[in-house]
Amino acid sequence: MGDIHNVSVPIRPDENGFLGRECPKCEMYFKVKPGTGLPIQYHICPYCNYQGANNEFFTKEQLEYAKSIAIKKAIDPLLDQFGNSLKKLETSTRGGFIQIKVSWSGSPIRIKYYQEKSLETDVTCDNCGLVFSIYGVFSNCPDCGKLNAKVIFEKSIEASKKKLDLSIQEGIDGSLKEELMKDALLSAVSSFDSLGKALRDKHSSKFPATPKNLFQNIIELDKTLKASFGKEIKDFLSPQDSEFLSKMFQVRHIYEHSAGVVDDDFVKRVPALSYLKGRKYSLDKQEIDSFLAKILELGKQIYSQVE
Repeated sequence: MGDIHNVSVPIRPDENGFLGRECPKCEMYFKVKPGTGLPIQYHICPYCNYQGANNEFFTKEQLEYAKSIAIKKAIDPLLDQFGNSLKKLETSTRGGFIQIKVSWSGSPIRIKYYQEKSLETDVTCDNCGLVFSIYGVFSNCPDCGKLNAKVIFEKSIEASKKKLDLSIQEGIDGSLKEELMKDALLSAVSSFDSLGKALRDKHSSKFPATPKNLFQNIIELDKTLKASFGKEIKDFLSPQDSEFLSKMFQVRHIYEHSAGVVDDDFVKRVPALSYLKGRKYSLDKQEIDSFLAKILELGKQIYSQVE
């Protein structure tokens, strides 16, 4: 029986420090940055939540690369020996009329090099510090399993704040100023809704499937929070903040669907502003700034209830 040789093949991170990983269950690809996160020897798939040892998460390309190196290291010495033995067959007849030459061009075994893939979203887990990269936007952390939705939500609100700040720069005309404020308002609600969908996907028992856009419907969301956690929005923030958010969600609705004109539905939900019916609601930078701060706080409070 021949000797058994162990071959160690290092799998190195890419030029950005990320190491590709592939879930053995769902076969989805993600990347992690070694040296960040927890000192553990397992991964949690950010897509399907499968948990297994780190060595279960090698990608197919990494395994093919390692296999090709192992084969080359095992076969090359044998091929060299074979080539040297063929040299002994070299001969020539007297006078050089017949000559036998043996040439050896080296190993036919080729290493199967690979390149890690580019992904859509880089995330730093705010719970354990792992830096990882995924397809899509929302996922669980491969180290601690926490949902990354709060990090993405905070970044989105920060982006809305930057749009809003542009509206007060010198030289911005009135129409562009309004468009920037409108965009900041609509983007913030959209980000809040995305947070809600990510939470609902992971915690379906706490957040019902209907209405579809639960986190865009502040009234239904208030009912859901009371049913699931025994708290209303006013308990997470304050009664005044709750009323303010309710109003701003209606402002967002009319800017999304009726060019900002106050309609019957708006008046029904915000009767104190009935005198504005048929007129365009005037956006105010300070008011939207306050809205961004309060919706950010509400999102974080809701997240803390389940994560």
